[in-house]
Amino acid sequence: MKDQARVLRELIKSEYDNDNFQVITITSGKGGVGKTSFTVNLAYALEKLEKRVLILDADLALANVNIMLGEKPEYNLIHVLQGEKSINEIIYTSKYGFKYIPASSGVEKLANLSAKEQLYLINSLKDIALNFDFMLIDTSAGISEIVVNFCLSADKTIVITTPEPTSTADAYAISRILLEYKTDMMELGLLVNMVPSVEEAKRIYEGIDRVLRKFTGKGVEFYGYVRKDEKLPLSIKEGFLLLDKNRKTKYSQDVFSFAEFLATGKRKAQRTNFWQKFFNNLIKIKEE
Repeated sequence: MKDQARVLRELIKSEYDNDNFQVITITSGKGGVGKTSFTVNLAYALEKLEKRVLILDADLALANVNIMLGEKPEYNLIHVLQGEKSINEIIYTSKYGFKYIPASSGVEKLANLSAKEQLYLINSLKDIALNFDFMLIDTSAGISEIVVNFCLSADKTIVITTPEPTSTADAYAISRILLEYKTDMMELGLLVNMVPSVEEAKRIYEGIDRVLRKFTGKGVEFYGYVRKDEKLPLSIKEGFLLLDKNRKTKYSQDVFSFAEFLATGKRKAQRTNFWQKFFNNLIKIKEE
């Protein structure tokens, strides 16, 4: 383990110099909660707030971001891991203005990266911090090692749930796991998606937070809600972003509201960079 730790440390370089750069990880305990559609619409909203935004599709073996955007990039993360392309060569500008790094589909290797491969990938991303204000990391659903690493290393991690009992149970499960490792450097919040009302969103949040505090002694922030909107499924089916077509829908209003929170919210004074946190968290998880 010590030899492995030494090798991993050699992959970590200096801290980035952009104090405005924020890493936001967006995750969920189960699929089907609207995580990727939320991510791409959030990127659009941040772009309209004049923020420089990059999405990292971290559902590494089941690429969804480019599908949601209706785009077919030629290269993706597998080409970086194979040494065929640099990270800058696979950063694409979407038709909406924000940029994204695509994953691959159906490549089992990407779903099971070794510790060294994870750190190689993260270290490849280091220099992009100077060019962006936000990196949104859209993880795969579930509680794999790399998902946990991405969550713990972010400035903010958003756990998305819906009102469905299976979704809330899985949101509780992933939140509990993250709280076991969580430090003061990462803020963990719950966002309730596809919810009929504000009151229902608060009820779901309070239920999950109450049980978490009972069994872990720690809670999660309430990051708000996105109301159920009958116009969203149509936008996904027809391949356009709802925020681009209609900003007056309930969905658009709620996503824009959350984007404004991210763009204007106060930062914590203490600061450690994403890359160093990723390394530290990975080593801690491995050793435990």
